[in-house]
Amino acid sequence: MVTDDAAALPPAWQRAAVRAGGLEVVGMPVAIDGHPVPGAGGEHDGVPPALLLALAEGRPVTTSRPPPGRFQAAYRRLQDAGYEGIVSVHLSGELSGTVDSARLASRAVDVPVTVVDSRTVAMAQGFGVQTAWHAAGTGAGPEEVAAAARDGSRDDPLLLWVPSLETLRQGGRIAPGPAVLGAVLKVEPLLTVDGGRLVAAERPRTPARARARFSALVGKSLARSAHARPVLVVHHLGDEDGARELGAAVLRAHRPDAVLVVSPLPPVLAAHVGLGARAAVVQGPAAPPGPLPVRGRS
Repeated sequence: MVTDDAAALPPAWQRAAVRAGGLEVVGMPVAIDGHPVPGAGGEHDGVPPALLLALAEGRPVTTSRPPPGRFQAAYRRLQDAGYEGIVSVHLSGELSGTVDSARLASRAVDVPVTVVDSRTVAMAQGFGVQTAWHAAGTGAGPEEVAAAARDGSRDDPLLLWVPSLETLRQGGRIAPGPAVLGAVLKVEPLLTVDGGRLVAAERPRTPARARARFSALVGKSLARSAHARPVLVVHHLGDEDGARELGAAVLRAHRPDAVLVVSPLPPVLAAHVGLGARAAVVQGPAAPPGPLPVRGRS
């Protein structure tokens, strides 16, 4: 399995899976004023302080797709480790050219590589990665693993709460018109992914209303889950305590038997959503129930 760090995998799970073998996470480059940010990409425990400061100061922060050579290196490491096939799962091609880089790299290696466009991002993509990695560990073939990745990513409700659309507009991830209108009306938009693109779910006018609607919409998805103990992942940007408190309140109100996972946004997503952002992903029906364990690989 190969993925990119836009999957926002929980850091502890990612480290354990990489140590167990069979998973490579390719970092996406992030730059401040054109200079690469040290510590952005690959393994992460949150956003580097330099990136948080740049976002607070409004300095230019940019991201780019990983060059094909990074994927080639990851594929070759797995090939050298004895793997006979690779499934490479990436964030939506509507949001980034990362999946194109992976496809180019797949043509330059001997091992067969199946590239999957998850059509989503953050832990909605991450659940697909976890589901596929779990399937690969049980002996499934490449086609079954790729199908597991698609199914695991397809029905995971994702909701993103951003204080402003301006950072997303600057990065080209949302159209200029809605961003300007949002600034004029001073809304705190709630976004979701539809057809691989970020679209507005609601446009609350105050922080209090945004929090209430965010909690209600996430709670509604959680309450509808068919899993006996569904997983709710709450992503944060430098505010773990606040994210945990928000997630716990949603569980108390809507699904006390659910499992809460609090996980930082990776630098590549932080660069686009800005300070104060929150995201929540509810485990979809195709993902195996409960947080997936990490097992050793032979």
